[in-house]
Amino acid sequence: MCREGCPGRFRWSGPIESVSVQELSVTTTLASPAELADHVASDGWAIARRQLEPHEIFSARTLIAAHFQAGHGVQIEGARVQPAAAHFLPGLAWLYAHRRVIELARAALGTRDVIFTGHSDAHHGFTQGWHKDSGSSALGDPETGYFGESPTTLFLQPPEVVKVGIYLQESTDLNCLRVDPGSHVRPGLQPLRPTRVLMDAGDLVVFDVRITHAGAVVPDPHSADLDALRQRMSAFVTFGRDTPRTRAFARANMIRQKGQVGLSQDATMAADRGHAALLASYGVGTWEDC
Repeated sequence: MCREGCPGRFRWSGPIESVSVQELSVTTTLASPAELADHVASDGWAIARRQLEPHEIFSARTLIAAHFQAGHGVQIEGARVQPAAAHFLPGLAWLYAHRRVIELARAALGTRDVIFTGHSDAHHGFTQGWHKDSGSSALGDPETGYFGESPTTLFLQPPEVVKVGIYLQESTDLNCLRVDPGSHVRPGLQPLRPTRVLMDAGDLVVFDVRITHAGAVVPDPHSADLDALRQRMSAFVTFGRDTPRTRAFARANMIRQKGQVGLSQDATMAADRGHAALLASYGVGTWEDC
């Protein structure tokens, strides 16, 4: 497995690092968040190592496990998922407004002026195969996606909305995130350069929502690996630049989330359990405030 000193790792002098798309034998130092933003713009993703404390990892795992054991959330393929988890998972709002999560999103987008898009998930188990989180095949229209744009414009824009993945156990070749570097600037879901992202508990990964990625390799239904995959636990939250395109993404993405939790499109989410106030304390607004 690939940990510290792994070939192909780009490292920033701060806590954030990005991984290259090739098997390199040297480590290249990234001098600043601006360089990290450049790598997100070119490769579509980056990693921040050891961002959560052990007690935070334990707390998050305990709360997520208890939530699903109580029968909450929805079943999506091989995973139990809680959409809008900052609203519906009691006690976990702090994770989706964690200072290091916010700072990673700001570094990836190259600006401090970011907003919360409304998306926050908790996952227990393995998820779907190769896909994009831009909604390019959602809402019954494969051309527009959540941004409401055709591929002609969608994939020509610089990164505007990024998702932060919060990983709560050590990953393996089987259950790790997989990305297709550079796929955030082209349509299509067939990966050209699939790359494994091996992480430890407490690591964060940030990626452009347009990148093609997969949550895990889903084995044969009778595989002995299924039990290990079912223990995969993670959380996700999405931020964007404070722009009309981000707000368009947020509105369309929330249509999906409301549908997943059984709410009508006119309904409001449940109390956010202090999430908005936590975001505001770091100078982050929400799409609903804009």
